Amino acid sequence: MQNILDCLSRAPVFSKLTELDRNELVEHAIIKKYKKDEYVCWQGETWSKVAYLASGRLEWAMLSPEGRRQVVFKLSSCEVVWGHSVVDNLPMPASLEVREDAVLYLWEREAILPILLRNAEAAWDVSLILTQYMRRVREVVYGFAFHPVAGRLARLLLSHYASVDGKSAPRDLTLDQMADTVGTTRELVSRTLHRFADEGLIQISRMELAFLDREKLESLADRK
Repeated sequence: MQNILDCLSRAPVFSKLTELDRNELVEHAIIKKYKKDEYVCWQGETWSKVAYLASGRLEWAMLSPEGRRQVVFKLSSCEVVWGHSVVDNLPMPASLEVREDAVLYLWEREAILPILLRNAEAAWDVSLILTQYMRRVREVVYGFAFHPVAGRLARLLLSHYASVDGKSAPRDLTLDQMADTVGTTRELVSRTLHRFADEGLIQISRMELAFLDREKLESLADRK
């Protein structure tokens, strides 16, 4: 419990609560375990909850009317998820999917709302978080409209493998995961990766990836 309290004391919204309020929330949390590929909530579902991710990995993903899946956010341990339905009680704009076995601490709207209403700064932080969600979605949509697939894939590689510089790192993103993130097909991702390799930007195998020319890759990622 102490580890959770430490994380919450540094997290947006929760850091503005009193220690007494944080203790109260942890005591009333619903602890739930999820397996990989399960759903915490579905797009279109009214999910009036807040979740603290104690372990595992999650993804916010949107499904288009044509059935195309687009990853918007990736979440890891010690992060807090605010369901839009907590504020407006309307259906969720995206699904929350489990990418790695996860343990969540969940609070219903009725449990957390009274505490927020008596902490003005914490309530303000909720609006900031939801605004950040909106801006992130805008970046994704903007990227679709103005950034070619090669540029989006270059940005993904640079951000996901940020610590890789001249040496190989485990290739922990599948073609399907890359395609979902940049909004294209696995076949086009595969062809683009091979193009990057042929042009000397990266070295890639089934198991590893290394940057050979980070500067050119960054230039490609910035190109409109």
